[in-house]
Amino acid sequence: MRKTVWLLTVAALCGLSFLALAPPDLMAQWGVIQRGIEAAKPGQPATSPAPGAPAAKEDPNAPLNRGKMGEAFASPMTYKNKRNFSYTVPAGWQKEQGDPTGESASFGLPGTTVSFTIHMTQMVPSFPRKSAVDAGFKSAKEEMSIRKYMAVKRRDQGGKSGVIGWETIETAEKGSGGFQRIQWQCYDKDNYYYNFMTGVNPQQFNQHRAVMQKIIDSIRFN
Repeated sequence: MRKTVWLLTVAALCGLSFLALAPPDLMAQWGVIQRGIEAAKPGQPATSPAPGAPAAKEDPNAPLNRGKMGEAFASPMTYKNKRNFSYTVPAGWQKEQGDPTGESASFGLPGTTVSFTIHMTQMVPSFPRKSAVDAGFKSAKEEMSIRKYMAVKRRDQGGKSGVIGWETIETAEKGSGGFQRIQWQCYDKDNYYYNFMTGVNPQQFNQHRAVMQKIIDSIRFN
């Protein structure tokens, strides 16, 4: 053992020429020492946090966060749909799919899980839209008792549009597919069904709730 330590010390002082004569096991030990020396040099990346330093927190939503898909909106973007309603998407968001003036479209905020989608379907003229709204609203109110929704309300826009519907806000515990949504479902006088929905991972809901609600509130039928 003393001989090994002595040889390593001499090798460190005299250079690599000595190591050419050293036995294999000594060469392996020298490699370990060299790696330790290199790691301790200034400018080398740290291999572990400094003593007492808090560990870096990992974002549990990172695998789900939206990537950037082209240019984000430099300012709030207001669209007018062919079905005579308008809505506003905030600055920093991006269009991800569909036609904002057509039957379906989706938007998202890069670096988060928050999104906004619109979808519409034309029902047959005989479809009982008022009964459908009454039933949907009643069912949602009942589901508050089992903690599926934290808030439910009727949401109509009168006038010539004749829009009637209901709005729901899901709970984190029983949201849809791991997402927590604010959703407005409604029908117009021509029996078109509309689904306006903002959704986000429950862990980001409180952070984005106000913006999600603002998007829903921006929808206006003319």
